[in-house]
Amino acid sequence: MSQDQVRAKLYIIAPGEPERVYEIAQPITRIGREPSLNDLVLPHAWVSRQHARIYADRWPLRIQDMRSSNGTLVNDRPLTPEEIRPLADGDIIAIGPFRLRYEAPPPPPPPVENQRQPVILRGEPLPRAEMPPPLPPEPPPTAEERPRPPLQPWVGIPRDASRWLQYLPPIYSEDGFIGRFLLIFEDLLSPIEQIIAHFSLFLDPLTAPEAFIPWLNEWLAEIVDERWPSRTQRELLRHVSELYQARGTKRGLQEYLRICTGCPAEIVENDQGPYTVRVVLHTEGRTVDSAMVERIVRANCPAHVAYRIEIA
Repeated sequence: MSQDQVRAKLYIIAPGEPERVYEIAQPITRIGREPSLNDLVLPHAWVSRQHARIYADRWPLRIQDMRSSNGTLVNDRPLTPEEIRPLADGDIIAIGPFRLRYEAPPPPPPPVENQRQPVILRGEPLPRAEMPPPLPPEPPPTAEERPRPPLQPWVGIPRDASRWLQYLPPIYSEDGFIGRFLLIFEDLLSPIEQIIAHFSLFLDPLTAPEAFIPWLNEWLAEIVDERWPSRTQRELLRHVSELYQARGTKRGLQEYLRICTGCPAEIVENDQGPYTVRVVLHTEGRTVDSAMVERIVRANCPAHVAYRIEIA
């Protein structure tokens, strides 16, 4: 609930007094007899100095009795000391001779992303014989695909406080020191938090940081050489699944050479007898690292096959 939205209200009825309205505009509303200790002051001897609290950090709002002398009732049901009970629209809170009618605005709707507009079809309907077959039902979303409910923000959270304050009990927002103190750790740990939140980018060879490429290569049995250009390493790691499936075949060797050199390769099997291979790389005038080509052919040819390399 933000400051721009309608706040929850308390309609206060006291004997011999006109009804008044109190708006709940802070995370914690303190209710009691002592003006210096409370936000909502109820001056009467039956009301304790610190009688109750209303927590408005998120929906629904909640009330807690602070071990008051005469207790707190919600809809004529007494609260256990220090019990926290959710409030619903229309609840009647009894504190001493005062009756507080709680009015809650509707909670903010979750943000709607990528909402599709309805498609309106105009014209004559298709004949029944031409209607397309129904689509199969979509599989249920997995745990990773299921959208997470948004975290409701705090009411009136200070601008100079850490956003981590919302994960602590509301009592820690009473003193501004905790919110400022957490800013130190938030600043130190935010890079690690961002890495964890976007770790899928580290596992994609096209978006992984340069320093993370050797880790991916080691996890994938060192399919690339660290001396090769970064673009070549990323492209190989991107197609590592297809290359491993076709390893030891003519197609796999041609694809491997194409990715690393950018040149088409011609492979002639049984060139000089059984178990011999001739690899012709058509460079078309481009410079090619012959040592790299040698390593690729040696790693992808079966051990019992002799090979010969020609760079044209």
